[in-house]
Amino acid sequence: MMVEYQVIRPRNVHQCRLLSVSILPRSDPTRGSTATDDVESPPEAFAAPLQLVLSRNTYERLAAAKQAQYGLTDQIRAEALATRERHHEELRRFREFREAAARENRWREETLRQQRLDDLQQRVLEFETRRAIEEEERIAETARRREVEARMREEAIRHRQEEQDRILAERAAEEEARIEEERRRIREAEERERIRRERLRECAVCMEEDEMGSMVQVTCQHWYCHEDLQNAFQNALDGRRPFRCCSQEIPVELCPTATEDFRERYRLLMLELTTPNPLYCSNRACGVFLSPAQYQGPDMAACRACGSTTCRMCRNPTHAGICPQDVGMQQAVALAATNGWRPCTRCNNMVERIYGCNHMTCRCGGEFCYDCGGVWRACPHSS
Repeated sequence: MMVEYQVIRPRNVHQCRLLSVSILPRSDPTRGSTATDDVESPPEAFAAPLQLVLSRNTYERLAAAKQAQYGLTDQIRAEALATRERHHEELRRFREFREAAARENRWREETLRQQRLDDLQQRVLEFETRRAIEEEERIAETARRREVEARMREEAIRHRQEEQDRILAERAAEEEARIEEERRRIREAEERERIRRERLRECAVCMEEDEMGSMVQVTCQHWYCHEDLQNAFQNALDGRRPFRCCSQEIPVELCPTATEDFRERYRLLMLELTTPNPLYCSNRACGVFLSPAQYQGPDMAACRACGSTTCRMCRNPTHAGICPQDVGMQQAVALAATNGWRPCTRCNNMVERIYGCNHMTCRCGGEFCYDCGGVWRACPHSS
């Protein structure tokens, strides 16, 4: 039986795998073909290269697959050309729409400019009309003013005579009023003395009496002189305790002689006493109380006295990285490591890549490599 075949020498292993090939051994024409002798091992002295043989049916199938591949390529190219034609048509329509919009905008601008020109001409006409009317009114006002000045001169002469008569009568009345005023001042002085005596209050510290205007009444209705009230607040500040009277805390705003610096130090002490778990400056030479207003972010506070920064978690000077006592941040970092998230090299916010390449752009503008976490264009993956 004659078997037609074609010898193909594959160039590489990949081509050998793609093609359905069967390795056929050489057959000895002197031996009969049996079920056990179909395949014979080549002799050791055989040095010819291995030949890959394809049957006619396999070759035809490969040719048909190649032809189908060419047809699919032509179809894809035709679809690409049709898509490009559609894009060109959409671009042409967009350009026509943009030109129509530009013409409409120019028409609107021309209409608006003409309307503004008409409004300007109308305002100019109104201004000229108003100026003519004002000029006529000014001329009429000048004439009226001259008439009034003439009448005023006549009245001034009459008033001068009446004034002389009035002065004589007023001098007599003033003498009478002076005597009455002297009597009134005496009565008012007596009344002020009586009221002053009624307004005297006793200081709760020194027990001395003084006017109410020179004393301060605290929330418990007790009265303090300015000096004793200032001393009371000073003693409270030195003893690091709030100033109380009758078990009531007295606000420092009631002390009129306290300076603004003293009030600020007293308020800071009250804030320190009322703040749970207060934070102090990590600088041993400073050690002042750090109010919540000096907190910078969730894990740092800046001292206004010495400029040092303190970690809010461990209460030591600020350090690089995550504080060992910040359990929440450590959990967040562990979650990011589990999910493969990367921190931004500029703002340190975690970024998750959903799809795309390794070139990541954060919303802060920072660019970094998602593979190694380095700055983009500075890592080997950006080349």
